Amino acid sequence: MDQAAAFEKLSKCLHQAQEAPTLEQSRTLIAEALQRVERLSKAVLTAAEKRGRKGGTKTAERGPDYFRQIAAMRKTRAGGRPRKQAE
Repeated sequence: MDQAAAFEKLSKCLHQAQEAPTLEQSRTLIAEALQRVERLSKAVLTAAEKRGRKGGTKTAERGPDYFRQIAAMRKTRAGGRPRKQAE
């Protein structure tokens, strides 16, 4: 389900809960809205996990010396990143 559609349904559910004639109906609709929020949050978290699966492996490959060199260039205003070295 599209996230925009999920938010739309959640909003509709909350509006119905606000306009419900009885307290019991309102509680039922709020419980349904909470379930929708939980499902939506799980969907968002799994999407973030899929996008971030590399998790710093590229940073670890470069090592701390690389970042020290870049920081030193920033301090001396030497410019951008160092050139790639042939392996």
